[in-house]
Amino acid sequence: MTAGDAARDVTLGDSLSALTREAFFTLAHAGRLPEDAGVVSGEAGREATGARVRFQLRLAGPVVAEARFQAYGCPHTLAVANWVAGELVGRRRASLVPGTPADWARQFQVPAPKLGRLLVIEDALRACVANWTE
Repeated sequence: MTAGDAARDVTLGDSLSALTREAFFTLAHAGRLPEDAGVVSGEAGREATGARVRFQLRLAGPVVAEARFQAYGCPHTLAVANWVAGELVGRRRASLVPGTPADWARQFQVPAPKLGRLLVIEDALRACVANWTE
């Protein structure tokens, strides 16, 4: 265990599952894509309500070639948004959303009071679908 690992454990205690903790501390899909042709975005939520999520998708024909997200929220929100962004590559518009918020909640052991934040993630994906013209 490194000093950074120890600090993470002290800060978050046992409040996060191992999967949530790993996704939250890596955030491999966080960031922005340049706003240009072939990039579709969608966002939902408000910081004032505890969660805001934005996805950007670079399209290659009818499929997602690259996905990034930006988010404001708790570690569960960021971890799930990160995982979702990683699942989007290769998906088509009709099957963009990988599962349901209930599936994600079970997988990441999200506490019931935070389930609304997963709906924000789903809404941001649905906004991508609405903005994706074929």
